[in-house]
Amino acid sequence: MALKENLRKKIRLDRLAKKLASTMGEKAGQPYLNKKRMKEFLELTDREHIRIRDLDLYVRPLENEISEILVLDNELPIYHTTVADVALRKSPIWKEMFSIRNLKKILNDRDVVASRGRESLTNLHTAAVAGLDLSYTREDMDALVAEARLGLKQQSIDRIRESFDFFFELLGFQALSLGVLEQDVHAFAGSKANVGEAESFIHLILFDERSLKVLLIKGDFSPDNDWFLAHALLCVNGKETADFQGAEVFEFLAGLALEKQSAE
Repeated sequence: MALKENLRKKIRLDRLAKKLASTMGEKAGQPYLNKKRMKEFLELTDREHIRIRDLDLYVRPLENEISEILVLDNELPIYHTTVADVALRKSPIWKEMFSIRNLKKILNDRDVVASRGRESLTNLHTAAVAGLDLSYTREDMDALVAEARLGLKQQSIDRIRESFDFFFELLGFQALSLGVLEQDVHAFAGSKANVGEAESFIHLILFDERSLKVLLIKGDFSPDNDWFLAHALLCVNGKETADFQGAEVFEFLAGLALEKQSAE
């Protein structure tokens, strides 16, 4: 299923990019990049890995002989030039340094550098996500619901979590901290425009990781509404009834995704 694989890749790209951005900085006054994690990220892109001299280059052709070339080092520079030119500038051999022209290139790369650091990471992430086909059909949604139903039947927490990830990616749902819930009960919802100073959300989802109970309460709500929080807590404890439970929650989310696509 192409949609599932592309969603999985999008989620992984997003998470790796977030982790990389949060750790990029300086150590002992020098730029720092988690290169192992960056390699994981680059494996999800369409760039070809080339090892030349002591450089790890990730290359995407542009036009004629020019390519977009990322050098995997702490500065994370992206160049618009040739592989040979990057090798000269970043890892010259001694005989190349006898040329004044080469020395100028080695000492100043402003004529070919496109970005560095976090800007490079952002550009890579944007391009990688843009290359993913995240369009879907009713059949795609039926397949995602079937996967979620199987996860519930097998009582597989990993399958259920992944099903949530897929639908939340399509719908823009986010995790919430409601305060009144026990540690193993997680809350998620779609975001809405704030009304005054109060945050407003739509369609509260509750997931109890101990019992694998999945609930959904339809409609708009505010986390500051004490009556709503009490209702949510009673639903989790089985003393009141949520609007949807179990596989019904994923069927409802699939319907929301199809409505969203029709409106776009």
